[in-house]
Amino acid sequence: MLFLRNKKKNIKNSRKNQDMDHSNKIDQELSSSSDVSVGKIPKFTAIALSYGMLVSSIGNNFLITILPPLGRELGFIEWQIGVILAVGGLFLLLTGPIWGKVSEAKGRKNVMLFGAVGYVITSGIFAVLIDLRIASVISIFTCFILLVVIRSIYTITSGAIYPASIAMAADLTSKKNRSGGLALITASWGFGSVIGPAIAAIFTIISPTAPFYAVTIMGILAVYLYYAIPEPKKYKKSKNSGFRKVLTKEILTIQTGFTILILGNVSMIVILGFYFQDKFQLNTIETARYVGIALSVSAISQICIQVFVLPKLKWSPRKLINCGLPLAIAATLIVMSTDSYVTIILAMVIFGMGGAVGWPAYMTASSFAAGKDNQGNVAGLTSAFQAFSFMTGPLLGTVAYQYNTFLPFYLCIF
Repeated sequence: MLFLRNKKKNIKNSRKNQDMDHSNKIDQELSSSSDVSVGKIPKFTAIALSYGMLVSSIGNNFLITILPPLGRELGFIEWQIGVILAVGGLFLLLTGPIWGKVSEAKGRKNVMLFGAVGYVITSGIFAVLIDLRIASVISIFTCFILLVVIRSIYTITSGAIYPASIAMAADLTSKKNRSGGLALITASWGFGSVIGPAIAAIFTIISPTAPFYAVTIMGILAVYLYYAIPEPKKYKKSKNSGFRKVLTKEILTIQTGFTILILGNVSMIVILGFYFQDKFQLNTIETARYVGIALSVSAISQICIQVFVLPKLKWSPRKLINCGLPLAIAATLIVMSTDSYVTIILAMVIFGMGGAVGWPAYMTASSFAAGKDNQGNVAGLTSAFQAFSFMTGPLLGTVAYQYNTFLPFYLCIF
């Protein structure tokens, strides 16, 4: 009897050991699989990436709101203000692919940390220069030249945050969770477009440069968060790694579609002020309020979909695009055809939903096409295409509107 009991016990232990060996084998296969990751972004890392993207977006968007009136107070004429704003888009276009490539060699964390430190230093210097001009310590011309230089350095350094963040999100998510992970990160950028103008409006009550110091302090927290997160598992550089490897027909086709989507969106959004003012016969203050409400509800709609809906859907990029584009087109047609501002607001909610689905769909498709060895490179390429769209979109929209009131809407549809 004792012999039989020991034999059964040995058989049971043997089976248990076999199960453990099989489980370990599966874990090893998963960790060495072709997919970059087998899960979701860890919570603390997700917070760090989202907050960093939020701060980066605020730094870009609040300046668009505050600089035109502040620039006049400093003694600048319109073209000088335009140069200070435009130089940012130019350097984003040029440096996006470079930072993506650097993140492949030096790591995502190091690149984001460098970008955040540059963000803090240049934002603080920008504020000090404005204070010096207000106090008449430096001349108008000197202030203009220095602001252009600092704005250029700001964009070159802080521009590292976007491609490295997208690449890290791709590193840490499986293909099944990729679209949801990227949507969570990009939602922070959209939220920054809402918070940025609000920060400008609130902190200018204290002083003209208070918003600049506020975003500088916010940047310091981003530096800490980036320092605290771990670097994703690094993969050895293979023959498939390199920026030229992402310049394939498939990826360029996806990026072209993404660019057309952004160009259409920006072209329509930038002329909403003209459209509302002409359609409803509004003054400047009323127009600002109408546009602010419309863009805010659209951004909030986009953020809600990207944060609460997309991570649960886990749809393929093609399915997301097939869902998002019809929503955006329908919303644009409603804005064109209605005479009711309330209906336009409802249409802008739908428009935000379409953008919420379309943007991460194209980014996810590019990520899949690039493979695990080129996530940084394709993120840099995406950053460059986006910068090009944001540079040319306002010009395209305003010229089209001058030619025909509805032409920017047709551009958005097609």
